[in-house]
Amino acid sequence: MIDSLCQQAKEENISVAAFYLDFLSQREQTINNILGAILKQLVGRGGVTKGLQEAFQKAKREVGGRGPRLADLMGMLRTAIASLPKVFICIDALDECLPKCLPELLESLRDIIRESPSTRIFLTGRPHVREDIQRYFSKAVVIPISPNTDDVRNYLEMRLDRDPEPEAMDSDLRVEIVRVILDKISDMCVGPFRISTLSMMYTYQVVRFLLVSLSIDAILGEVTIRQRRKKLEEITQGNGLSDAYTATLARLKSQKGYRSALGMKVLMWVLYSERPLQVQELCHALGVEMGSADLDPESVPALRTLLASCLGLVAVDASSSTVRLVHFTLQEYLSCRPTLFHSPHSTIAEVCLTYLNFECIRYLSPTLRSAPATTPFLEYASLYWGRHTRRAISENTVTLALRLFDRFDEHISAQLLLLYYDRDRLPGPYFDWAGGPTGFTGLHGAAFLGIDEIVVTLLEVKKWNINARDSMGFTAIAWAAKGGHERTVAILLRRGDVNPDKPNKYGQTPLFGAAWDGHERVVKLLLGHDDVNPDKPDVYGQTPLFGAASNGHEKVVGALLERDDVNPDKPNKNGQTPIFGAAWDGHEGVVKILLKHDDVNPDKPDKLGRTPLWWAAKSGHAGVVALLQPLASTASRAP
Repeated sequence: MIDSLCQQAKEENISVAAFYLDFLSQREQTINNILGAILKQLVGRGGVTKGLQEAFQKAKREVGGRGPRLADLMGMLRTAIASLPKVFICIDALDECLPKCLPELLESLRDIIRESPSTRIFLTGRPHVREDIQRYFSKAVVIPISPNTDDVRNYLEMRLDRDPEPEAMDSDLRVEIVRVILDKISDMCVGPFRISTLSMMYTYQVVRFLLVSLSIDAILGEVTIRQRRKKLEEITQGNGLSDAYTATLARLKSQKGYRSALGMKVLMWVLYSERPLQVQELCHALGVEMGSADLDPESVPALRTLLASCLGLVAVDASSSTVRLVHFTLQEYLSCRPTLFHSPHSTIAEVCLTYLNFECIRYLSPTLRSAPATTPFLEYASLYWGRHTRRAISENTVTLALRLFDRFDEHISAQLLLLYYDRDRLPGPYFDWAGGPTGFTGLHGAAFLGIDEIVVTLLEVKKWNINARDSMGFTAIAWAAKGGHERTVAILLRRGDVNPDKPNKYGQTPLFGAAWDGHERVVKLLLGHDDVNPDKPDVYGQTPLFGAASNGHEKVVGALLERDDVNPDKPNKNGQTPIFGAAWDGHEGVVKILLKHDDVNPDKPDKLGRTPLWWAAKSGHAGVVALLQPLASTASRAP
């Protein structure tokens, strides 16, 4: 469909934007990232207009330097679409969207359609998202499309013509294989919706070709006619893909030499990695030999070898060059069988730490802005070994981590951690990458990652300045609080010499960081200490309550408001109060909580005369408008 549209776009004045949702990348595929990618494609057709550039820079300057909000992105999308004669937006695999993002995504698409009748939207997805779609597009109609059985037949005939063991086949068995597989495989259903202002392709992708492929692989993997007949019977008597996967795994494990172990390692890495791995990342990870002092390039397997060792269960995504399981049903199958792999997370963590301790890595400059091309596994190892360790820790992991954390502020992985933080930064100090991770010690790193066992060990083996600040002004406890690592915060608080209220360069305390990111338990832990000021503003005049309210963290807002020494109506330097921040982003629950307090003025304007109601109306937050409008003065009603 997308290829057809793109071809048509070349001949006509049509703009096409496409986005592929992936269950392996749900954390990265937020509503803002999805709409941002669509916007980038649309403006890329004719260049970024000056108006869009100004809107983007303005959004970055608002409230402490965050990137564009959803309302900003929608506004820029409307501007981009309005400048184009005809637009097609295609989103594939809607069922793999993060559940909490799906309603907001569909609502945004519906708003686009309502305001732009020349826009068409195509969506694909599995059957269970049909109700979600029809909730926002009530007039959608399903038109079933029958698959072409000849495609499957031709594929089977091609595979049989290329039989690696032709002596193990006769004409009767060949006919039987084609007939049985065609009869036993469920039909695939594709249903498009067509509405006057909407065209959606809603695909019911039942894994027909995948099952056919795995089934014929299993059959042709046998070497006698009798064995092949038996395998055909086993597959057709089973419950679809489960038996085919089991048969393929059995074949994988029976491979000779190193192929069997390599195949299982590939499956483990692809299944348990924290994000999809690039081809070279995976190859280098598999080339790490535990206990070695440096990477031996001759130990890195070739892509062709690792793919062959998996017998078709993994493939390379051509669009992203990542290695992935052939289908989400394989993910479900493997996830239900945890005994297939022994301690996968601690194993991956040990490989990452071994890599980071290699001499070729330690010699790298800590001021580099990105990992060199010669070390493709460096970024993943730096950013994710901590997550794997938090899931499962081993004695060897602790030993390797202690070695890494020795002079950590001189290690390239500390630089990459802080660069990653800065890329996804909420209001706070910028990381000066050119200066390197100065002051970001091993204790800072362990607290940043929230690995309690290693924090305890570090405090035992070395005398630390517990309140030392890194180049951005963060202490170890500030990093732990911002990351929501409750146990790590508790460990540090037990130290009599820790200052739990020490601010960073922007005046933001550990409590501020925890409140801004919504870590309720950490907030309550810090509030239990008398030397923590719960109402301390940062350099922007933003208090912890303002940060929690602006980001919709209702439980944190409630915890802060229980304190008598928290001012629920304290303005920042722009004159914006906590209810202003909540109304701006449409957090109805927070607005309701704040309105219960008599000392909250719901109609207080900021220094530019804008009230909470004005911003809620401008941003299209109808629920917040309904709450605030009865309380507003005539002068501040909707813009």
